[in-house]
Amino acid sequence: MTGNRGGRRRKAPQQGRRARDNDLDISQSNSDGQDGAEGSQQPKRRLQRLNPQQTQVLEGFFGICAHPDENQRMGMSESTGLTMQQVKFWFQNKRTHMKHVTGKEETYRMKAQNEMLREENKRLASAAKTAFCPACVALPGLNPSVEVQRLRQENESLKQQLSQLRAEAHPSSSRPFQLDPSTENIIGRENDMDAIAELAQSAMHEFVVLSESGGPLWMPVPGGSLDVLNKMAYAQTFGAGSSANAIGFMTEATRADGMVMMDAKQIVDYIMDSECYTSFCPGLVTSANTTKVYKWPTSAGYNGAMHLMTVETVFPSPLVPSRKCTFVRCCRDMQNGTVIIVDVSLDNGDGTFKCHKMPSGILIRSLNSDASQVTVVEHVQVNDTGVHELYRPSLSGLMFGARRWVSSIVRQSARMRDLFIVSKSASNGNTNGRKTLMKIADGLLADYASGIAAVPGSGWTILRGAGTEDDIRITYRKNNDDSNNAVVSVCASFHLPVPLKVTFDLLKNNLLRPKWDVLVNGNSVREEVAVCKGVRAGIDDVVSILHLKDPPTGENRDNIMILQNSGYDVSGAFMVYCPVNIQVMNEIMSPSNTAESNNVSLYPTGFHLLPVEDTALGLGEGGATLVTAGFQIMLKLARGTGLYPRSATTAAGLMTENIATIKKTLTSSHPIFYRRQPPNNLI
Repeated sequence: MTGNRGGRRRKAPQQGRRARDNDLDISQSNSDGQDGAEGSQQPKRRLQRLNPQQTQVLEGFFGICAHPDENQRMGMSESTGLTMQQVKFWFQNKRTHMKHVTGKEETYRMKAQNEMLREENKRLASAAKTAFCPACVALPGLNPSVEVQRLRQENESLKQQLSQLRAEAHPSSSRPFQLDPSTENIIGRENDMDAIAELAQSAMHEFVVLSESGGPLWMPVPGGSLDVLNKMAYAQTFGAGSSANAIGFMTEATRADGMVMMDAKQIVDYIMDSECYTSFCPGLVTSANTTKVYKWPTSAGYNGAMHLMTVETVFPSPLVPSRKCTFVRCCRDMQNGTVIIVDVSLDNGDGTFKCHKMPSGILIRSLNSDASQVTVVEHVQVNDTGVHELYRPSLSGLMFGARRWVSSIVRQSARMRDLFIVSKSASNGNTNGRKTLMKIADGLLADYASGIAAVPGSGWTILRGAGTEDDIRITYRKNNDDSNNAVVSVCASFHLPVPLKVTFDLLKNNLLRPKWDVLVNGNSVREEVAVCKGVRAGIDDVVSILHLKDPPTGENRDNIMILQNSGYDVSGAFMVYCPVNIQVMNEIMSPSNTAESNNVSLYPTGFHLLPVEDTALGLGEGGATLVTAGFQIMLKLARGTGLYPRSATTAAGLMTENIATIKKTLTSSHPIFYRRQPPNNLI
């Protein structure tokens, strides 16, 4: 009995340690020779609250390596003044806490996936019961099965819809819908309703086959959560002419899927509406315009809607040209709550285009009221002659492919769920202020991407440079007001011999930030609040507010806070941030918030990361990283001559120095933090 009581006493401190990450049990354990009576009289153990400096060191290291070895624990013990045992217990408690946080989100996802598998099992069981031989259906004396009748009804319905599309006249000009007058990249088939209807029907058929087929049509990328099209199998399935490349053009075709925390109707609304489509994919879609409507949506939804769109997508690097493509987008409701949205270009592939979209789109399977499974297929023929050789080693279809679309949709839907559901349930949640900050954070990412890519016609003037480490690119855009000021964007892409995941962890780590961030200027950084979290419960994907701290005192410095938007996926990662005056931040976060995101002028600084030289460890876990660094700043313009040459030289020198500092910090810190890699995760 004495041994049992002693066992219970030994477990009690562990339960106390799990209560808070910043509380540590500092009392000494009893010797093995103590009996139960003596143990019952020992004083209650005291908990030590960590000070801000100790918490910063421990949390900063945990963000990079959650399993420190003995030498690393010794170093943290010396820098924090804690014992090695206390450091060990803190990391144990922190890992337990993070497993609990991520476990809730994973449980929700697993429940949604179980629902999807249950429905699929029912469908397969029903199909097995109604199996039939097509050759025997027409024999006398045999009744067609229920499945045959359903297929005939669906076939008749499709024929009626096709006839309706052919017979429809042009839409009335009195419709309350704004159309964009631009029709670039269209050869002249936009008014041929017969051809458009047949093209849309054929594209839907091909897309359904591509989205649901496995086997030889798709080849999975190890650890990449995406598939690459097998061009030979595609040619055998759809004909050799379908996969033929125009001279000087390259075919990119990828497929990816993901769990979206949003119902199917909301996803359709965001994708079919051109204005919402841009906000749903910030940093990826810079402009989306509806140029012609062939079939208007009804009050019941977008089923059967079809319109012509012009969409421009960018990759945040000056070395990768943007892609502008015009295509027909149509929506169709399928069985069991499944919706497909299909895109296909109208041009005839004679080489007069720069981006031709083959049948592509998104398949949405509704799982429950607030979760859906999406499958994206992105299949294009594109002129890639403008891509710099630095980006040639990257995986084909990674910069503009299906995985990037899926990650953007999953990220935005998870943040919206966290913002409107989790924040509302919190007693102190200011939903209006958080909503404004999320819009500002999305605007930061969009401004950063458009400024770095310098999209033609966006108002940015290229002053100098190609955008490499040795040739810094500088662009500027004059303000809309009457002042003689301009927003100057400075950027460059460079190669870093560190894996993508490690690079992202090191850049995001607040412990290393004072070593390379000019904005921090040697001060310590602490996260004050997470505005909204995305995938993986916000470990890598979060909009957050940071505050600069004075190292000796731990007090807040000046009146400046930092708004940061970061996200990670195996196909690429980003971290964009900017300083915000504390008075503006308080006004946004106040309960009586009336501030609008459009009234806040911010100039982003940030990074975009792309994995290259993949190894057997999987995409993002090995190889190297292509980093695009950039910042925007307000400068005076010379009268009639553009930017002052001295200002341009100073800005380029600042970027060159910053790249050298980042390279030195990340490459030297990498072996220290990753001396011993835990298996496959950090928790």
